[in-house]
Amino acid sequence: MKKVITKYTTYLLLGCIISAISSSCTKDFEEINKPWKEDQAANINNMFNGVVASLELTWNEQSVANSWIYPITQLATVVGSSGYRMEAASNDLWNNYYRTLISIRKIEKDIDASPDVAKLQHIKSMLTILKAYKTFKITDIFGDIPFSEAGRADEGSSYYAVKFDKQEEIYTMLLTALKESVATLSTGGDQISLGSSQTLFNNDIAMWRKFGNSLRLRYAMRISEVNPSLASEHIQEALTLPLLENTEHVGVSPAAQGFTGEGREWSFNSGLYLRMGSTAWQLMSDNNDTDGSGIFDQRARIFFETNVNNQWIPKEQNLSASDGGEPYNVRRDDNWNNKGAGNLLSNFNYYFGRDKNIPELIITAAEVYFLKAEAAVRGIGGTANMANAKTNYDAGVRSSVNFWTTMAMNSNVWVVNKPSALPTTEQLSWITTNPKVAFSTDLSESAALSLIYAQAWLDLFRQPYEAWALQRRTDQTPKSEISDNLWQNEYGNYLRLNYADAEYQYNRDNVSAITGDKSAQDWMATRVWWDVN
Repeated sequence: MKKVITKYTTYLLLGCIISAISSSCTKDFEEINKPWKEDQAANINNMFNGVVASLELTWNEQSVANSWIYPITQLATVVGSSGYRMEAASNDLWNNYYRTLISIRKIEKDIDASPDVAKLQHIKSMLTILKAYKTFKITDIFGDIPFSEAGRADEGSSYYAVKFDKQEEIYTMLLTALKESVATLSTGGDQISLGSSQTLFNNDIAMWRKFGNSLRLRYAMRISEVNPSLASEHIQEALTLPLLENTEHVGVSPAAQGFTGEGREWSFNSGLYLRMGSTAWQLMSDNNDTDGSGIFDQRARIFFETNVNNQWIPKEQNLSASDGGEPYNVRRDDNWNNKGAGNLLSNFNYYFGRDKNIPELIITAAEVYFLKAEAAVRGIGGTANMANAKTNYDAGVRSSVNFWTTMAMNSNVWVVNKPSALPTTEQLSWITTNPKVAFSTDLSESAALSLIYAQAWLDLFRQPYEAWALQRRTDQTPKSEISDNLWQNEYGNYLRLNYADAEYQYNRDNVSAITGDKSAQDWMATRVWWDVN
């Protein structure tokens, strides 16, 4: 079992951290066009792509997702106990973010110090979008975090152990930052460009705009209950701007960003516990026939697979059960059916652990469609419009099904049960007209939102932390109808992760000012600012 428990604080070891980031970005990138100073321009280029590389999911972030976050969200379930501590994810996530924030601060300072600072605003805008995403991600998992004073230890000892910013303040700052950064993105010849060496979108400015606007829509919606006026302001404007559409998505993969992706395979193969749960199964199948004849949504066959006896058998989400076999062992490359004799429950699709180039997703067009549908139902940013909601809801379902089918079709690893074509219009209609999915314009607001949240939740199948945020925000994502005692006792009380070990060791006074010295368990059962449901 891999344990990544670091023993340093991100504030004290600034020099080592910057060195580590810089040394990890040693690829032969093309020179930035018309650099004002060649060595510094190349350094900005390398460090910018280092920030992009930091979007890769950490090893323990994934192991804790597979052990804890999936059953918390009920997107899937586990059998037995993995032994992974949730703190392992806390440490990985915390260290990844603050190492990267130091690099971001360095790039910002280099740009501001440049005599051609006006020509570098384009790069700074892209950097701000990345900073906003990474900061939103961390604050949604932890709550209040050090932000405004963090990553600045090179400015003096007063920045070694810094205060925590309130989540409400962070959201307000970042939503404005997203608005301003997208507005200043430019294709003008007066801007220095990273060109094709920029490893997220290869300098596709239209995609950068869609990315920033789509993030703004997501995070504005996240605060729509706790701060409706601020949310409405940003949602109303975002809905008029270019957003992700069709099957567009933002994510990272080894082929595009140059990392190994080994953490994904390890997180599956080192723990044999993930299984298909009854909650997701019931959203995609009309019955429990083990031959799969009740499946009406082909995502069931992409997300999951049969047991060793070729049967579709979900684990009831809220009842204890054991299972055996080794369904994620790489020997299945040579013999797909070799899942182990004791494997009696349906598994995650083996290829999700094996194909490292299925993207680690940040946001998809499907999610955007569901956000637009929610805004239309609730009348956020405009008048409630159920016809508009249905249009976007149906588009979201189609986008999700087509996206996941495309991922399987394009996989170089996927062999068994690999789809050969996108679903036909008729096949997509089978899904959108099924009683479990069908959206009618005469639905009540509550019923309409339940459908939207269910499909948004299902589409987040490989983004369990985002599904967890949706669950906490709405308290309306799908849950098993069986007694929830097991779920509530083991998983339902987790509403955030606790802060990293190093923060308690080196910044205890500021941690205590936030937590009030609550125990770790009590703190993880405390809602973040926007979680008011």
